[in-house]
Amino acid sequence: MAQYETLIYEQAADKVMRLTLNRPERLNAMSLELLAEFDQVMDEFENDAGASVLIIRGAGRAFSAGYDLEDTQFSGSGFRVATDRRAMHRLATHWLRLFDLPKPTIAQVHGYCVAGATELAGHCDIAFAAHDAIFGNPAGRVLGILPTMGMWPALMGPRRTKEYFFTGDTFSGKQAEQWGLVNRAFPPAQLEAATLEYASRAAMVPLELLSLHKAAVNRYLEVMSIRAAEQSACDLDVIAHQTEAVRNWVKLCREKGLREALEERDRPFKKFGL
Repeated sequence: MAQYETLIYEQAADKVMRLTLNRPERLNAMSLELLAEFDQVMDEFENDAGASVLIIRGAGRAFSAGYDLEDTQFSGSGFRVATDRRAMHRLATHWLRLFDLPKPTIAQVHGYCVAGATELAGHCDIAFAAHDAIFGNPAGRVLGILPTMGMWPALMGPRRTKEYFFTGDTFSGKQAEQWGLVNRAFPPAQLEAATLEYASRAAMVPLELLSLHKAAVNRYLEVMSIRAAEQSACDLDVIAHQTEAVRNWVKLCREKGLREALEERDRPFKKFGL
């Protein structure tokens, strides 16, 4: 197996591979380097005849805090429509590559799973979470549309999706289980063992059948036009980046730094305990 700078890719059990996002000092924020290495792992996993199931988790205190804004155009000089649109569609293509893998993938979520990280977890086939995991899209308060919507409308319905997109509020792993965003939620101490146990059972089924089961369910989502919906969300995100609110926040990032800009974004919501 190849060696990676931002990821750990290893065998977890017979026919089960494990991918760990390994930037714990940044809460596994997804940098451009991490996303590129993620693509390489998907190729390696797909081409490995001895690998049937992939578990994806995060090192340290979180699954992932989303995209690394200090490593992207968001903290730069602003958004140019053509380059911004290409970038957003590349993100959608990246996560649809995960959706299209002909082998099962399982998100093992603990700690934060917010903003762009919800796109990663949403495009896995199965998601298990700790009871106290934290889901949400606070970036939507000032930065635009979640480019693929994280599959939220398909997984937990349009009304619940709107409720949490509108405000950027967060919710727990237990709530995510109740609303269908994750399959099951576990006490934190049981999450890793429960995920590996399920992955090992799934890996006992012949890979050809696993691939066909996945393809059949994915086709159902494709008939619902999930790809067109995600492409549309990307374009709406590009439009959002041209609004006065987003441009003002990008300017604030340049003038005061990302940390202070994030604090200012969230300060009005803290009186509600959010």
